[in-house]
Amino acid sequence: MSSCCAKSDPTDPSPCPRCGTTGPVVGERPVLPHRPTAEEGPWQFCPDTACPVVYYLGGDTLVAGDLRTQVDHKALDRPTPVCFCFSHTRDDLAADLRRNGGQGTIKATIKEAVAEGFCACEHLNPSARCCLADIHRTIKSLRSELTQPA
Repeated sequence: MSSCCAKSDPTDPSPCPRCGTTGPVVGERPVLPHRPTAEEGPWQFCPDTACPVVYYLGGDTLVAGDLRTQVDHKALDRPTPVCFCFSHTRDDLAADLRRNGGQGTIKATIKEAVAEGFCACEHLNPSARCCLADIHRTIKSLRSELTQPA
């Protein structure tokens, strides 16, 4: 698999100044497209879905409304991006599941592309992590929604 899916050892993570959740260290690379003058350092991604903070470095924060693009589960509007390398949204995954009787094909296609080294999650994903876990969680959630009675 590509290096984007390898586990990294975060250096000295600290809690989000807004919600207290400790997120992974992503560095300044994913922050720079949104704030070109961002201070160098161990920026972190806040994974708390209820918290508006996306990136933080000490007390300096970027919230979802500050960003140029929507970010993962912090997206303010649909379509909610899930895979940044191959531009798949939550809506794409839902349509794929409906089209294929609950057995979507997108996840397998992404896994194959990742295995062949065609991903750049560390550069494109705002969390700087591989999106496969997010895709899996999203599909699980969508399957649950599709099987619930109306």
